[in-house]
Amino acid sequence: MLTRTKRSGLLAVLATAGLLAGASQAAASQPESAAPTAARQTASLVYFNTVIDQWSHWTPDWHNDSHAGTLYAGRSYFYCYTYGVTYTGNGHTSSVWLRTDDDTGNRNVWVSDVNLDPYGFRYDVNLLPHC
Repeated sequence: MLTRTKRSGLLAVLATAGLLAGASQAAASQPESAAPTAARQTASLVYFNTVIDQWSHWTPDWHNDSHAGTLYAGRSYFYCYTYGVTYTGNGHTSSVWLRTDDDTGNRNVWVSDVNLDPYGFRYDVNLLPHC
């Protein structure tokens, strides 16, 4: 880790060389709220294992007309949870739906938590924020 003096010296050298100007202009053009939003989203990802391939949905329900794509079985990340239409599958019944990005390119879609492994099904609402 650089000390404050070494960092200041390094910044002065970069500014003198003109290397810092482009970076500061790019930073100035970014809205102040852009960085914290991205950091919060990345920081809130929680990984769970799904036990079967499943449809993803545009809304937190199991209806055919909300079908978006597919989330394949395995380790997947999730952003948050909400309550939606009750769904039964994989030996569980639940109204909890998890927001994720599916494996067919759709972002911010929903899957039921009934297809999580036992640990995920038990602790998802404790580990994920409410959407």
